[in-house]
Amino acid sequence: MIQRASSVGELAARFIARRGRGEVTRAFQKSAYVRTGGDYLLLLWGDLRSPIAVNMAYEDGRRPLLEQGEGCSLGGRRVVFESWTVDANEAKVHKSGLTRRRRIALPEQRDVVKGMAMLKSLYDAYSSGPTLPSDEALKSFALETLVPFSEGRGVRVYEPERYLPMIGRGGGFTPAGDDFVGGFVATCNYFARCTGLRQISIPARLLAGRTVPESAALLSYASKGYVDEPFEKLVLGVLRGRAFFDDLLEVAHRGHTSGIDASLGVVLAGAALSDRCAEGDALRECLRVMWNV
Repeated sequence: MIQRASSVGELAARFIARRGRGEVTRAFQKSAYVRTGGDYLLLLWGDLRSPIAVNMAYEDGRRPLLEQGEGCSLGGRRVVFESWTVDANEAKVHKSGLTRRRRIALPEQRDVVKGMAMLKSLYDAYSSGPTLPSDEALKSFALETLVPFSEGRGVRVYEPERYLPMIGRGGGFTPAGDDFVGGFVATCNYFARCTGLRQISIPARLLAGRTVPESAALLSYASKGYVDEPFEKLVLGVLRGRAFFDDLLEVAHRGHTSGIDASLGVVLAGAALSDRCAEGDALRECLRVMWNV
């Protein structure tokens, strides 16, 4: 059985082309992670495009069942399992928009505050347990790192140790703290990439043992500008000075709280960068919305 891919991410295309062996590390109803070397390939039945994804449509209503630990071989634009094959030879390549430099336009204060109010409402409506804003690690990060950074008080926001207390915190396949850090770092690094500033890098050795390997890999990709398409639109919306509320809601409704947590990272990064460059108080207003501080 052969399933033809409709789209393949630029990183996924590289991972397949270099040839080698792979192994399924996580298998879900409509997706599966395949580890190849130190990288991860996402097999995805659906139209969410990502730099690491191979997108496939259902053919005759059939979708192969994958199991954790199942092996495969990669090469020649194909991923070959024992009983079926993914063929990406004719698939279009999806390229990330966060790896290219563009003109930055900082968000309006009213927009980031409105975005924060939307996220606060979504968190308040969540009924399945504590959410990330109740975690003291996030609040400490906001007050001890973001506020002084936004006010130009010499805080080195690129120091990886500042993010480690949040890594692995919270529930879900990708922990809530990881999702927040991914959103924050993707936004800050895109700003830095376009303005020549120093980017945030969190070495893999510091993440080992703090979170699941797949989430650690996603954090590394996000820091380099490789995020999925809706996530990318949200970052570009925030840093190109336009209303981003539709993009925010599209990302925020993903998963249990993964989308909200990643969106929170994007919005807080936008607020801090806006204040840093324009001497406003968007971040303070956002913190008042979220924590009344």
